[in-house]
Amino acid sequence: RTPAQPGPCSFAAQLHEMSSPASKKAKTEKPKNIHVSAHSLVSHKVTEMRKTGLSARDYRQLMKETTTLVMVEATHHLKHSNKIPINTDEEGQKQCRKGSSISERLAIVPLSRGGLGMTDAAMEMLPTTQVWHLGIEISPKHEPDEYYNRLPETVAVERVFILDPMLVSGRAAVRAIDILQVWGAGGKKPVQIELVALVATPEAIKLLSEKHPEIKVYVGMIDEDEEEPIMPSLGDVGHRLFNTC
Repeated sequence: RTPAQPGPCSFAAQLHEMSSPASKKAKTEKPKNIHVSAHSLVSHKVTEMRKTGLSARDYRQLMKETTTLVMVEATHHLKHSNKIPINTDEEGQKQCRKGSSISERLAIVPLSRGGLGMTDAAMEMLPTTQVWHLGIEISPKHEPDEYYNRLPETVAVERVFILDPMLVSGRAAVRAIDILQVWGAGGKKPVQIELVALVATPEAIKLLSEKHPEIKVYVGMIDEDEEEPIMPSLGDVGHRLFNTC
């Protein structure tokens, strides 16, 4: 069927307008903590991921590629040093130059199981990053329950990226942020927390904006069909990743 068009006053319509490069209202209507990718390859690869009959191998590869695209945008503001000495060989002559290097201590926290499919891409981009794991599931009462937590006792990083490929209600992501904020408060300085996702519903974005306006959220694209959010869906991400359908 033809997807329903979001009404002019709906939150989905506002998100559609804020993500359009031609919109003159984007700067005033866009929630300050939400960054929606405008990269054409993101929507192309997400479209491929939605297709039924896709092998687990192809699904994992597409998720890895899409994660890389979104992570490029999520890491553009990282602190770096511009005074790193490097030795180069230019036309047979050795030269000493100054380069740049990321100076922040970083960690990624994939939310199991779906976030595990984003981990390799993030680690390849940030090879010195620490990796911790959180498991959060939505209970029959639609509440986010923590069932696995491998955060270290000592806070030794400055910035954490939460990885969650598909934000449907946003409740699990909000719970993960709550957990990390309590944990991160135990360091010398509060840990900076950011969320990276591939697809989200307007409902999830609205909840994150209301509950945690201080947290930057980087999302590949917003599904704007409010009647059938995330349709035809990325599927059960955990099952599709690990071939357990």
